[in-house]
Amino acid sequence: MRVAIVGGPGVGKSTLVRQLGDLYHNGAYGEGEQGVWDPRVLEDIEAGRNPVDVTRYFADLYDANYRDAATHDGPDKVILFEGARITLEAHIAEYPAQYHAALREVVSIGNAWHPDRVIVLTSSTDTIEKHIRHRNRPYENVEQMVHRFRLIDAEFRRLAPQYPEAVMVDRDHKEFHDRAGLLAIIAAAGLPPFIEIPYRRD
Repeated sequence: MRVAIVGGPGVGKSTLVRQLGDLYHNGAYGEGEQGVWDPRVLEDIEAGRNPVDVTRYFADLYDANYRDAATHDGPDKVILFEGARITLEAHIAEYPAQYHAALREVVSIGNAWHPDRVIVLTSSTDTIEKHIRHRNRPYENVEQMVHRFRLIDAEFRRLAPQYPEAVMVDRDHKEFHDRAGLLAIIAAAGLPPFIEIPYRRD
């Protein structure tokens, strides 16, 4: 089973992908961030320039992940991805209309991915601002990130009903570092049960 985790910047996608990947003891494919991406990508995102090449970079990154996962998928597995076709589509809203036709061509790369479930994380902007301030990354401008989140989150909410495999999950008041938060996500998304590793006290 292939499960994609998507949502606006700062909503907790990377954390949830890692946590669920560990809980299911299967593959997890994050999109990475600073230190993984080509540094020019961050520069162009911050400056709002080069939208087609930025989008193509992420499409190629996701495509590599989906292709690799195809060799590891099976009926007893839950494989997690950060990113799906809807991600590329939602980010079109960040850019002027003159780029939209070229961006839609790039989005079509995602037509081949076919995740079984897409968890669309959404949230209030208060939660996003709190999380972005808490992680305190020097290269992130909080106000700009919150502005981008509002714009992209609105697109995810608009687009999600068009994707039959999508499940909207409000991440407010859910922590991904504790069991209750993870169980709430698993239940909301209708994911299969995970195998608990037993702990024994002798």
